[in-house]
Amino acid sequence: MKKNALLMAILMISVFVLGVTLNTRIAVEANNKAVDVVLDYPEFRDMAKQSDETLSWWFEKFAGLGVEYVGLQEETLESLLLENKQLEVLMGWQLLQEADWREKYPSEVAVYVDNKEVSEFDVFVATKSKEVFDFIRHGFTSRYASEKLEILSQEEYYAILLKGTMRDALYRNNYTLVDMDLKLSSPRHKPHSSKLMQVGLGFDREKINTIQQSGLKVLARPYTYREWMSEEYLKVTFEDLEAYDMKPPVFIFSGGEVLGYPVADDMLTRYMIENDIKAGLIETSVQRSHINLDGIDLLVRSLNYNAVRVFSVWPYIQQRFGYYNYEAAEEIENTLYRAVTERNIRFIYFKPFKVDQLSTRYNQFIYITDYNAYEEMFHRFENRIADHGMILGRSSSLEPIRVRIAKQTLMGWGIVAAGVLLLNYLLKLNNKIKYGLLAAGLLFVPAGFVVRPMLMDKVMAMGAAIIFPSLGMVYFCNRCFQYIYREPKEERLYKQILYAVKDLVVISAISLLGGLFVAGILSHIEYLLEMDIFRGVKISQLIPMVLFIGVYIAYFGYKRKIHYNHQPVLSYRDIKTFLLEDIKIIYVLLGVIVLGVGYVYLARTGHETNIQASTMELIIRNILEENLLARPRTKEFLIAFPILMLGIYLAKNKIKSFVFLLGLVAVIGQTSIVNTFSHLRTPVYLSFIRTLYALLIGIIMGILYILVFEAGKRLFLKIRDIKILQ
Repeated sequence: MKKNALLMAILMISVFVLGVTLNTRIAVEANNKAVDVVLDYPEFRDMAKQSDETLSWWFEKFAGLGVEYVGLQEETLESLLLENKQLEVLMGWQLLQEADWREKYPSEVAVYVDNKEVSEFDVFVATKSKEVFDFIRHGFTSRYASEKLEILSQEEYYAILLKGTMRDALYRNNYTLVDMDLKLSSPRHKPHSSKLMQVGLGFDREKINTIQQSGLKVLARPYTYREWMSEEYLKVTFEDLEAYDMKPPVFIFSGGEVLGYPVADDMLTRYMIENDIKAGLIETSVQRSHINLDGIDLLVRSLNYNAVRVFSVWPYIQQRFGYYNYEAAEEIENTLYRAVTERNIRFIYFKPFKVDQLSTRYNQFIYITDYNAYEEMFHRFENRIADHGMILGRSSSLEPIRVRIAKQTLMGWGIVAAGVLLLNYLLKLNNKIKYGLLAAGLLFVPAGFVVRPMLMDKVMAMGAAIIFPSLGMVYFCNRCFQYIYREPKEERLYKQILYAVKDLVVISAISLLGGLFVAGILSHIEYLLEMDIFRGVKISQLIPMVLFIGVYIAYFGYKRKIHYNHQPVLSYRDIKTFLLEDIKIIYVLLGVIVLGVGYVYLARTGHETNIQASTMELIIRNILEENLLARPRTKEFLIAFPILMLGIYLAKNKIKSFVFLLGLVAVIGQTSIVNTFSHLRTPVYLSFIRTLYALLIGIIMGILYILVFEAGKRLFLKIRDIKILQ
């Protein structure tokens, strides 16, 4: 310590700044405790049709469960067709291919077609219902430029032509044509449909009344097509929101862009600021970041991050009724619980449960229409989130926390000091090189934050995620070296266990410091909202394993005898011997196994891989989650932490043979600690509790492993002695 006094001093100052930064973040997270649940109108309408009750009855029931809003999208030609309105919609080329179109439709249609060319990209709309026609006509004429449509007939058989372009066309691409020799043919297809069918026409007053008369409010979801976007559309939409008392607390945008983008997004921003409306960031189905809508990040920044993360109950989640040996909606409840407690979700777009797929082709399901199933799930869910101080209500949002460059720099200096410390343990640097590296690092950090702040914070977080678990394993190797070569053998088992517990706690504390550095230096609001993410998770789990090999060789050498007065250093001779080692078949087989295990370990990190936990493991996870405030990580408490304790126990018994392999497994637990805090959307307190649970349970499992090993060792010695006597 005396030789590294300057490094330790810088690290201590950095830790103090880290504490101040984390205190600010924790305070911000503590004020973000209200969760909103909004019902999806189309899904509940379809569910109500399968039940014995009306849609209004269902809405009234959910109003008593803490639900305040029902999400309602604007009507479109597509939605009108799906609701079986009296309506015909044809592409321009389809109209002209109908043999009797001149006789079937009003004469005005034929006159228009004869005088002006109808494009294959145009959309022809016809209806005999005046009510439907008036709604469509008002929707188009009040919102969009007159040159984009032509009203062909306004009597008896009403007709409108929407003028489309190639950019509006939608084509089928799910089939191919082949000849007799099975050679592919690529014909040019006519457009199957058009994006103009998804252009917003306004809200259905009858649906609005159904929702409002049930005691709920309308969460309006206006939507239109980018090519038809205009300030006039936004003006009419805002007037409708005011007129029907359905100004939303959160805008959840549909389509591929935010409302008004790209021609009138500033108008939307002003309206949202004036009315304190949050932007909804819809989490992707793989639970990572949010759906990328054009203009969404710019909008959130313009609103000073007045935004909320939205969890949509995706179809695969709706179908988890009676899942994982549960009788009802417990697994769906678990999914919602994880979303709000672990991922900063404060807005749930809720859809009813589904079972028994009726038709794979048409994706039709039977809904659960037992109200008790929903009531029980909501009550359990509300009670569980109450343990975290959360309530159901108007969704809260995170304050726009930012970490100033001065704080980032000071924290970065601590990471640099820790990095120099790690190199010194490996290479035994002389003072000139050691302090030269330190000076270079101290200059590089502020320069990096000034030039590329959003890159530099990731670089420093990556450094912390690699350096501190590696320092923890330096401590592991140091203690094992001391126990094996320099300290007398400890005969008493309970003291061996105490040493193992103590060393596990110290090593984990070092790694925990790395996790806290990641959580502190990446405390910017964009990370908490997952507008930006820390992409170094997998590599920060791999590199410490490689570094551990170097640390182990530095302490124990490679194929050479170690004396008690050996000074640990990674020597050229050890590296050369290692690199020039004759490769035996057994080494290759072991390498393949290690690589396979490593791949599975890294691939299972996250939700974007087909390699997932087994059903049994998921059931065990659920049991832990239901009984603890945070579910500890299985690989920590069941494998890595107990294995580390077993390694210390063997070292205390002067058994060196398995220290390397056990240490290699133990690294997984230390990198996992940092990985827990690298999930920046998770509140710091929850990550800390999760790690603490894993450590406590891991200690218990470690003691059990040691006792089993000790019993096995004594049994082996007893059998050996009996054979000798015989």
